Amino acid sequence: MSDVVKKIDQLVANAKKAADAFKTFTQAQVDKICAAMDAVATANEVKLAEMAVAETGIGRADHKAIKNHLGAHIVYEWQKNAKSVGVIDEKDGVKYIAEPFGVLAAATPTTNPTSTVEFKSLISLKGRNVVIFAFHPRAQKCSTAAAQLMLDAAVGAGAPANVIQWIDEPSIEGTNALFKHPGVNLVIATGGGAMVKSAYSSGHPAVGVGPGNTPVFVSKTANLSVAVNNIIASKTFDNGTICSSDQSAIFDDKATCDKAVKLFQERGAYLVNADEKAKLEKVMFDKERGVPAAAIVGKSPQAIAKLAGINIPADAKMILVPLTSIGHDDWFSHEKLSPVLGYICYNSTDEAIAAAKSQLLWGGAGHTAVVHAGDQAVLDKFAAEIPANRLLLNQPAVHGSVGLIYNKLPPSLTLGCGSAGGNYLTNNINYRDLLNVKQVAPRIVDFERDQ
Repeated sequence: MSDVVKKIDQLVANAKKAADAFKTFTQAQVDKICAAMDAVATANEVKLAEMAVAETGIGRADHKAIKNHLGAHIVYEWQKNAKSVGVIDEKDGVKYIAEPFGVLAAATPTTNPTSTVEFKSLISLKGRNVVIFAFHPRAQKCSTAAAQLMLDAAVGAGAPANVIQWIDEPSIEGTNALFKHPGVNLVIATGGGAMVKSAYSSGHPAVGVGPGNTPVFVSKTANLSVAVNNIIASKTFDNGTICSSDQSAIFDDKATCDKAVKLFQERGAYLVNADEKAKLEKVMFDKERGVPAAAIVGKSPQAIAKLAGINIPADAKMILVPLTSIGHDDWFSHEKLSPVLGYICYNSTDEAIAAAKSQLLWGGAGHTAVVHAGDQAVLDKFAAEIPANRLLLNQPAVHGSVGLIYNKLPPSLTLGCGSAGGNYLTNNINYRDLLNVKQVAPRIVDFERDQ
């Protein structure tokens, strides 16, 4: 038995002991623990954001602080008064009783490291689960710092020791051993495709997420100025690292498209020509794996342009790339995880919606799609035909998808993609997805009928 496997065995043994104790806690005890975790996360959201950027080189510290705030405080506020222990609901005479899954194994990404640790810790412990993390190796230090803060706060508020643990020395062997360990009850994976595939092949129930590749359909009936502002705000947030960020703007009318491109440029977008597009393509994609190149993920427009040998203004907010098609023939219709946006124009609503559908099926099935339109019939048609589980109407992709800002979706940093995306959940993952709910159903038929 390798040293790595022995360490995983010990983590799981610690976790099982903690889970047995935590299962006996009352709702009041659980809520006290979650409140303490929220308080420490809120107090350190800026510090952890700065640590994340310093270690990974990805994104912006000011935006990562907002992510930390969402992943901890906003999530806490949303779930704090909810029942997650014992009888949580009673309807039509049926009682619904919540029990924890037990030991959870959780993977976290390099793009949203500290916020995901806080988020998964809070939703896990809200349901009296314990969690063992496998952090992305390029975000080990900041993720460890976030987990240690959450653990110390939880234990200080009365939680059993080892309710939150993590692998100290990250490795593929360690993560696989954790995911497949017989003592693990559920795997929650947020990360690249290989990570999610590993979770689903673990032999345990798993909650995973697929890639985004979000299309944004801008109808000729849209409030164009608002649509452009929404797209810029979303695409530039944390340098495009959230998986639901806009990847292609799709228009159904050339005049509307031309006006939008002009507005994008006036508001800080740099429009590339054909030669510059070719240079960008060489540095932006790992074509063997079909994913964005690691060197450009979460980088500023200026840093990406410099890698490609292009000079762009110091105040450019994003790079705008004209697309020739959606699919294999144009790499910029892939997910880009950066402040680089593709755009393409069609001649009708039907063609534009078909293109949006094609983009999702090409690389983001089941995830998120956005439509900007003033015509209700267009909104309804989009919602009916697009294979996404977050259909956002007239709002920014990122801010809308994570919930509770522009809509009433649950706040979440793990977004289910349903069967189309290889997941079994379609919703914004939250504490309710980490509960085993027993249904106690009394007989309502008269006993005399059986006599």
